Amino acid sequence: MRYIGLFFGLIFLLFTYWQFNDPDPVWWVTIYLISAYCSFLVFRARYNLELFAVLAILYISGAVNSWLQMTAWEGFVTEGEGLSMKSVNQELARESAGLAICAVAMLIFLIMGYIKKSRHI
Repeated sequence: MRYIGLFFGLIFLLFTYWQFNDPDPVWWVTIYLISAYCSFLVFRARYNLELFAVLAILYISGAVNSWLQMTAWEGFVTEGEGLSMKSVNQELARESAGLAICAVAMLIFLIMGYIKKSRHI
């Protein structure tokens, strides 16, 4: 189960690298580096359940907030133009998906931590 942490850690480092082209890289690099840090904690079998719970709540709140700001669904990619941003709605959809991925990872880590904790009681 530790390798789930390694998997997510590498994914979040890749996401961090991709954010250097983003209009607001400081914000997103920070979000993904925090998620990568938590992932590598899990890989080292260290579970900070309070941190995972707080981050899951923040990520879910951010994902829902970004999703609700969209005025229309325009997808994640523009056909024929790849990942170039056609509209603000696409950027909001991508941001909300990124936060949702972070939230899912934190929830998985939280469950893994509770399982580990229950085995030691």
